[in-house]
Amino acid sequence: MRALLVIILFAVAGTTLSHTALAHFSVAAIDRPFMPFLGLKTDFHQVRIDQRVIVRFPASDSVPAAVGAQRQSVGKIRYKEKKIGKCLLVNRLGGSRPGPDRSLDLVTRDGILIRAYLGDGCLAREFYAGAYMERSYDGKLCVNRDLLHARTGAKCDIDKFRLLIPR
Repeated sequence: MRALLVIILFAVAGTTLSHTALAHFSVAAIDRPFMPFLGLKTDFHQVRIDQRVIVRFPASDSVPAAVGAQRQSVGKIRYKEKKIGKCLLVNRLGGSRPGPDRSLDLVTRDGILIRAYLGDGCLAREFYAGAYMERSYDGKLCVNRDLLHARTGAKCDIDKFRLLIPR
């Protein structure tokens, strides 16, 4: 009789323990729906948030005509280059196209054409599908600071900017 009482007592204790453990897993699963039942630690005490803003300059099919000038084919237009500053506001840029040699022609939203001379080892033809860059903290594209990325995978820095004025 004693043996039977001991067996019943262990069975009741084991059942109570398993229900308590099962209830604990159910609560844990509701609190953390992505936590596996294996008991892996999912509490994090440090959170890092990264933000990247990518600015894309699509490939421009045609060059905008200057104010008061007639539209001509791209090959017939001759340009005079004029020095401009070392930084451009990214919000003003609207498109890009490969220029001669190692230069990329950037078109502003106002229709102004700016030539960006690329750094050593970069070819303009890599930018046939457009260019993009990560937005900098000040919203500018600057010489010897920012990188232009081609959709082909090339990364190029800029040596100088020149304003293109039709002759």
